[in-house]
This record gives sequence, structure tokens and C-alpha cells, in this order.
Amino acid sequence: MKNIRYFILGALPLLLFFACNSSTDSTTEWYNQNKAVYDQIKADTENWKPLPSDTVLSWPQGVYYHEISKGDGTEHPIQTAKVTVNYKGYFLNDSTRLFDEGGTADFVVNQVVRGFGVALQNMVAGDEWKICIPYHLGYGTSSYTIQAYSTLFFDVKLLAIEQYPK
Repeated sequence: MKNIRYFILGALPLLLFFACNSSTDSTTEWYNQNKAVYDQIKADTENWKPLPSDTVLSWPQGVYYHEISKGDGTEHPIQTAKVTVNYKGYFLNDSTRLFDEGGTADFVVNQVVRGFGVALQNMVAGDEWKICIPYHLGYGTSSYTIQAYSTLFFDVKLLAIEQYPK
């Protein structure tokens, strides 16, 4: 019995080493895949446009969009606005790698991931966009329900805006 305990204690560091290396390798591979896809989006200036960076509102750089259709609205939502959208979220610009399909949903602009909020603030009612959000404006470097270093893609149609405060 004592020998089994020593064997388990001796094998534990080895198991942890392989588990950690495997995780690191898969994280590095995922990071590289996502970086490559994001770099392709940045290079495709014919189809993808960067959202403007605004130092006054501290909008970060890095969100890209592809306009599918233009809305007839004139008002952009502010950070505290409630918006109604149709949306679908997926990884690696591959709609089969779906992570969220919200259908019609209501959000407060400043209560979604930063890149999604930045995109919403540049849209008007009726706009339909495909959005690319780099990991640093999405879920970042930590894995929760979304894997770390994920470049996020959303198909979004902004249906309505309710500004608050008015």
C-alpha cells in the first residue's frame, strides 16, 4: 500500500507536466489560428472596414465590420442605451462554429463585451453588419465559457434603440 502511495505521489508531477503542456500547446494553437484569421480580416480592406478610433470616447482600435445592409436610422446608441438586435456569434469566421445565437435580444450597450458595444455605438437602426472582434476587446486572455484568445464574429442587425438617459 505504501509503494502505491509513493508511485502516485511520484507520478503526479509528471501527469501535471503533461496536462499543463497539452493545455499550453492547445492555447498557443488556438491563439495562432485566431490571429491568422484576424490578420486576414485586417488585410481584406475591400470587404472589411475598421471602426473609427475616437480618443474622446476612448473607443479602442481593432473592431472590423462588413456592412450587409444600411439602415434608415440617424441616431447612434450611447453607452447606456438599450438596444434590440438580432444576432449570431461564432468563431474563426466560420458560421458552423456557433457559440451564441440570440435571435432577438435586448442589451444595454455598456453591458456587452467591449468590441460588441463599440460596434453597436457605430450602428443606426436598421443596419445589418458582420463584426470581427479581436480577443482583447472580447473575452480576453482567460478561458471562461469562451476560450481565451478567441476572435469573435457576430452577424448583427440593430432593430431598435432606446436611449437612456434621454
